[in-house]
Amino acid sequence: MTRGTVLLLILWLRLGVCRDPGPWGPRMAPRLRRAPGGPCQLWSLALPVAELGLGYASEETVIFRYCAGACPRGARSQHGLALARLRGQGRAHGGPCCRPTRYTDVAFLDERHRWQRLPQLSAAACSCGS
Repeated sequence: MTRGTVLLLILWLRLGVCRDPGPWGPRMAPRLRRAPGGPCQLWSLALPVAELGLGYASEETVIFRYCAGACPRGARSQHGLALARLRGQGRAHGGPCCRPTRYTDVAFLDERHRWQRLPQLSAAACSCGS
């Protein structure tokens, strides 16, 4: 584990972003934690910063959280009720989708040993919305 990884882990623990240091094990496996076909929820992916595709050069590994899973078609709001009716009439398409409702920042050390903070990069909470 590099010095930067240790500093990042400490930062995450202090911010309350990462409560489980499990992904920081020797092999960082499993990299992808998900259950296909499950309900809408928060999933984690451990990956090198470069794989984020945002142009940052770093050997650090970060935890990227995202939302995935199935959403029930039951209406929970006036919007949901109206959309369900319009879908039933064939005038609207699609259904509720699993999406982030809150985000968190992600920080890491770049190749020049400077802290980089990416605001609202990672999901912190998920919900179904229509």
